[in-house]
Amino acid sequence: MTVSMKDVALKAGVSIASVSRVISGKPGVGKETEKKIREVMDELDYRPNMGARGLVMKSTGNIAIVIPRGTFTLNNPFFSTVLEGIAKGLDKTDYNMVMSFTSLQQKRLLETQSVDGVILFAPRYKELKLEWLESIGLPIVVIGSYLEDSPFPCVRPNDEMGTKKAVEELYKLGHRNIGFINGPMDSMHSVKCLRGYKNTIESLNMEYTKNNVFEVGEFEIQARNQDLEKFLIENSRITGFVCSSDYLAIGLIKAAGKVGLKIPEDLSVVGLDDVPLSSHITPALSTVHVDLIGIGKRASAILINLLKGKQIRKKEIVFEMDFISRDTTGIVKD
Repeated sequence: MTVSMKDVALKAGVSIASVSRVISGKPGVGKETEKKIREVMDELDYRPNMGARGLVMKSTGNIAIVIPRGTFTLNNPFFSTVLEGIAKGLDKTDYNMVMSFTSLQQKRLLETQSVDGVILFAPRYKELKLEWLESIGLPIVVIGSYLEDSPFPCVRPNDEMGTKKAVEELYKLGHRNIGFINGPMDSMHSVKCLRGYKNTIESLNMEYTKNNVFEVGEFEIQARNQDLEKFLIENSRITGFVCSSDYLAIGLIKAAGKVGLKIPEDLSVVGLDDVPLSSHITPALSTVHVDLIGIGKRASAILINLLKGKQIRKKEIVFEMDFISRDTTGIVKD
């Protein structure tokens, strides 16, 4: 009975794409996975069909943009702006972007060799299944999240330092009770931002308390509007807020208006990201700028290099952030 590539993949517990890449010497398969595949090939006495091998590894011309939580993510200007950067980065190549939203859609897309590479947007802890992602045998670049044991290159903002700068700017304006609006804690972005907030509060000899932190289930406030309004009323001593995204900051400004707080006379607000919308709302949002277009371009450039078989020496590319003063921050009242 002839042993097929599918037999090898099933026995090794990997995708057919991974077996194909090992046979063809293509990048995208970890050392341990490659070792396992070769052991199974020897065990099954598998001899690849050299003619079929070329067909299997033929370029699809597609790059998957894997986006968590579907349409909500696209509504968030952080993601849509980075996506614009990815598109610009791919403009001069022959690759097309293929959008993937649901978990089932992602699994089918990646395991059926429908794409040549993957750009993975800001996965949550539970979403970043390293073993499975490595087993599919595709070059992958992650945007916005980095794990020490991850084999994939990552491009991200310096969230911790950005949050630090936001707190320091409010402190310079005389604020001594500074609150924090954060996203879900299964997000690595939220974890880093909270760490930056907490460490800076303590380094400036202010008291850190969880009572000053308001957490939302996603990076938008709409679902918890009433809770936030109640939080603002009960914590009237807070004179300034740092938010872990501009989207959250815009939601906070709306909630503050509903409870009679003027921005920045009664409450100063700082966002994080500097999405294009931030400078066009009224009042214009003070925020911490990062080059979101540049992040997208860099991620696409790294992936193209991986597809060309080039080695990526630096696994983590960090974009620094700078405070932008606009109309939502002011000197604290006496």
